[in-house]
Amino acid sequence: MKKIFLTFLCSAFFLPAGLVLAQQSANVDTWRAEYQKRIESTLAARKKQQAENPQDVFYSKPDFVVYNPEVKEDVLGDCYNDHFQVFDGIDGTMFATDCQATCEGALDQHVAFYRSDDHGKTWTKPKVLAGPKTMHDETPIVSWGFAMVSKTGRIYVIYNQYVPGKVSTNRQHTGLMCGIYSDDKGETWSEPVLINGVPRSINDSSDQTIPSEWVVWQRPLRLGGTDGHYLVGVTRYVAPENHHKYRTVTEFIHFPNIDENPELKDLKIEWVLADENCLHIGVHCEEPGIVKLPDGRLFALLRTGTGYPCWTVSTDGGYTWTQPEKLLDRDGGTPFLHPVSPCPLYDWKGCEAGSGEYFALIHNKFDFTNKNPWQNRGPLYLISGKYQKDAHQPIWFTSEPKLFIDRPHNNSFYTSCTQVDGKCVLWYNDQKFYLLGKIIGPEWMK
Repeated sequence: MKKIFLTFLCSAFFLPAGLVLAQQSANVDTWRAEYQKRIESTLAARKKQQAENPQDVFYSKPDFVVYNPEVKEDVLGDCYNDHFQVFDGIDGTMFATDCQATCEGALDQHVAFYRSDDHGKTWTKPKVLAGPKTMHDETPIVSWGFAMVSKTGRIYVIYNQYVPGKVSTNRQHTGLMCGIYSDDKGETWSEPVLINGVPRSINDSSDQTIPSEWVVWQRPLRLGGTDGHYLVGVTRYVAPENHHKYRTVTEFIHFPNIDENPELKDLKIEWVLADENCLHIGVHCEEPGIVKLPDGRLFALLRTGTGYPCWTVSTDGGYTWTQPEKLLDRDGGTPFLHPVSPCPLYDWKGCEAGSGEYFALIHNKFDFTNKNPWQNRGPLYLISGKYQKDAHQPIWFTSEPKLFIDRPHNNSFYTSCTQVDGKCVLWYNDQKFYLLGKIIGPEWMK
């Protein structure tokens, strides 16, 4: 098992005014020209979709509708909704964040916030927590927010802040770690603070002025260490000069002191599996989702470019992890097929429950003659699994995959999962557009 981690208290300071208030003008002009056709086609397609089929939001038969985008020009860009994370407060209130924009990577990409006071039946309209509100707002984009709630109810939202003018393989992923918090259930928020929480990696650019490329997509869970502190997986994007090794790798982040309600300058971070100790298999190894096993170990599922999802196990609360292996239906069984696409994994009885009953989402298809690992993200299937004591692969998915959605493409579900009134609810972003929830009842787990 691989073991290396960095522990530090974050030195933090308010973002410089130039970073918060304005993009570099030349960069903005280039960016706007680059995305203009894509923005126009996105708006036209979404307007046509809603005009021709106003009931399209119900295509996947959701039980909850968090947000049905309004698709209006010159207002909040909302045609793109991604990395949808629903989470609970301490008093029954539910919250959600997502990464929202007119289209993915556009100049108005921001982190939005939602709240429900009636167990998910109704939700507030999106509130921009960080980043630009429209295409004409010169605030630099932010991406990939994720939330943690302390035991007293303070909500922390951490996100990736793009640095204008820096060249990278993907401007959405190159950014600083920043954060805000709320003590009144999201009504008001602290000023944004820059957190020096991302250690440089040997896989980063040799140009020290270009920040690390990193993405957190699943929300942190209380699964870390022996005390159950917040733990989350992180994808590290490798600089082009290092692509001869691989393109993406997996690392993990521990947040041990959230329950002390620290100021962001006092946030403690433990970054696990840095540098050559990262998890990798083939060219791509990314987007881990973590569950707890009944024996106390942690099991993570990752998407890869090999044609299969892969899994890894930790026996020490997420500080060390085994080398990833392809996911089979059982020990010595058949591998599941899957392109470079999200393959979320959840505990059916609750994200931190360790119940022994789990489910994941896969495409169940891969064309090995196609050189592009990002193949058509067609129909999506739910596979249910059970813990197997003493097995090599500790979760076996032996039941027949069940069709979750049969849209012919664009089924890239960046999801989350909660328990609502004793029922398991999967929260998903249909077509990276609608924000929805579906009850995963016993019929899905047979």
